[in-house]
Amino acid sequence: MLRYLDKLSTTIAVDIGTDTVRVWEKGKGLVGEHPSFLAVDSRSKRILAHGKDAYEMRGRVAANVSLLRPFQKGQLWDIKIAQAFLRVVLHSVLKKSFFSPTILFSIPASMQPAIEEETIQLGYSLGAKEVLTVAQPLAAAIGAGMPIVDSSGGFIMQLGAGINEVGVISLGTLVESEKSFEAGDDFEQALQGYLQKNHQILVSRDTARMLIHNLVSLGKSHPGTVLVTGKDEKTAAPKELQISAEKLKLFVEERTQILVQLVKKLLSKVPAELTVDVVDKGLLLSGGGALLSGLDSYLVPKLGIPISVVDDPEKAVIRGMGVIMDHLDEFRRSLGYRKG
Repeated sequence: MLRYLDKLSTTIAVDIGTDTVRVWEKGKGLVGEHPSFLAVDSRSKRILAHGKDAYEMRGRVAANVSLLRPFQKGQLWDIKIAQAFLRVVLHSVLKKSFFSPTILFSIPASMQPAIEEETIQLGYSLGAKEVLTVAQPLAAAIGAGMPIVDSSGGFIMQLGAGINEVGVISLGTLVESEKSFEAGDDFEQALQGYLQKNHQILVSRDTARMLIHNLVSLGKSHPGTVLVTGKDEKTAAPKELQISAEKLKLFVEERTQILVQLVKKLLSKVPAELTVDVVDKGLLLSGGGALLSGLDSYLVPKLGIPISVVDDPEKAVIRGMGVIMDHLDEFRRSLGYRKG
């Protein structure tokens, strides 16, 4: 009877990302990917758009429309906005469930207990009967197929828009981790500032992201120039100019030193036995930041260890959460588990 009732309820995973929220339904897989944006009429408080539709309104809205981001720095930023956003995002999944769902949230390994508790309560406010959390580096490792139950250590660096985290995993748990909030969002903002300061051109975040990910390959020579389109800082008129591709690459390489220091900081805290494992197994890169062309090969001589990018790195966390839902009892020791 209990097994029959369980089949009538839904188990869903929600990967909370600064840029994108992904939803996985047990038995169905990935059922939604939504940019983490909400457009609200500031006068009536009415939700005008969410996800992709809200994202595409950036820079094109009236003064009375606010574009809100419920998640920043990889975690819950405003519980009321997050609640409104997730109610819309999860509506199609939750309406099919006869009983209250179980919800699994991904969170940064470094999340403060008070914010984790708020995240858990957010799940209950959405009608969950049970709310669980899993550290994003652990979920990414599972999603990448890392044999996490081994006693030998596995190392993974999750590169997100709001937070970068590197962790060592052994015997099914996240043994140690380090974080940096200088992540993808900050990278793009820094490039915007660089172009404004050195070339007096204002570019959008989308343009900055395109320059970083599509026109630069780390560790390779880049002769010639790159066409950049934006608007003149002084006149606000449309502006196009050619910028040295090599200088752009050097700017990007300089920013990656943050990642080098992050890994070195973690290794300084890890026992010698696990340090040997990282030299043997190497470091896996996951998250959207891992898509930066040539990042793995560029970091190898900087760190002196093997490095590789996982398959489809942006979805490593949500894939791992899907595995967790299929083997929930086996993974509960690795989760911040709460039950209402």
